[in-house]
Amino acid sequence: MAIPIDRVYQKVLTFANKEQRGYITPQEFNLFAHQAQMEIFEQYFYDINQWTRQHGNSSEHSDMLTNLEEKVSLFEHTAVGDNITVLNKYGDVNLDNDLPDLYRLMNVRVNYPTSRSGYNDAELINSRKEFHLLSSSRLTRYNAERPIYIRYHNKYNRIKIYPYPVEDDGSGFDLSTQEFVNSYIQVKSTAHPGSWSPADGVYFYFDQQEMIDLLGENFDHGDIVKISTTSPDGNTNKITNQEVRLFTQDSSNSVNGHAHGRVEPYDGIGGSFAIGDRVFLGIPKKLSNKRNVQADYIRKPKSPNWNYVVVSDKALYNSTTSTDFELHSSEESELVYRILAYAGIAMEKPNLTQSAASLEQAKVQQEKQ
Repeated sequence: MAIPIDRVYQKVLTFANKEQRGYITPQEFNLFAHQAQMEIFEQYFYDINQWTRQHGNSSEHSDMLTNLEEKVSLFEHTAVGDNITVLNKYGDVNLDNDLPDLYRLMNVRVNYPTSRSGYNDAELINSRKEFHLLSSSRLTRYNAERPIYIRYHNKYNRIKIYPYPVEDDGSGFDLSTQEFVNSYIQVKSTAHPGSWSPADGVYFYFDQQEMIDLLGENFDHGDIVKISTTSPDGNTNKITNQEVRLFTQDSSNSVNGHAHGRVEPYDGIGGSFAIGDRVFLGIPKKLSNKRNVQADYIRKPKSPNWNYVVVSDKALYNSTTSTDFELHSSEESELVYRILAYAGIAMEKPNLTQSAASLEQAKVQQEKQ
């Protein structure tokens, strides 16, 4: 449903060049196009507010409020998973980091370990005064079943979630940036590489799924990682930050259906591994903090860009590197009129600006009759 940027550019050039009014360069057009698209996009929200107060009609295809909501829906992003990073145990979130294309925040959902209903919508509190009033009463105070958040700007676009996410409540619910994987794989059996020396313990075998859980799905066959090991009871350190080459299961590197690891280097490591040993990552892997918080939002339209290649000193449209307008197809005429108005200002051609403004006004008047 995108609007082809080349079609808009050619229309603008046709209007602008009539009676030799002037030429609009691709660089100028791209600047005007971005400004026009954002103005139209922002106007949607004011128009929705206006038409909400008006009586609609029963025809969906001609109801203005329905049409406007359809146009905005093109930019709605509904979170299907956790997409928000909580920076610390005090519930701070930097929206600019996680949602760089954010335009309007819609819903924030939080999943607390104590919540009986999973993810709950957090209510937006608009001021500190309102926050203190709600917090002062047991009936209205926030809790895990009814979380709230406050939006604020301190050089960044941020929100703060209440109740605070906890650092450690015994449930493994940790949203701080200091949470690391603390799981391990356990040695199932040991072996030595044929005639190699030293003896048993140079190879150790473990369950392949345990390895995937520890290292992730993107782990590559033969990767070298640093590991530390302890005895089966977890009390005695045996190896600290030793480099080990880990292999996924295949026909040549498999014993009893298990993947295996091999110590690097081999000399002098005999007997290092024993059945039941716990194998940890030497450098713990930090978990993703995009957990337990989800946000639905309206994103910004991508900036339009008419790109080109130069052939025989002429700029020819390059569709592979260009970006079309993301607005609803019904906005094509509006884009042309607005861009022409800006072009008239840049070229100091008031007649062009006035003509474009008149066409735009006629379109707006038709819509709002």
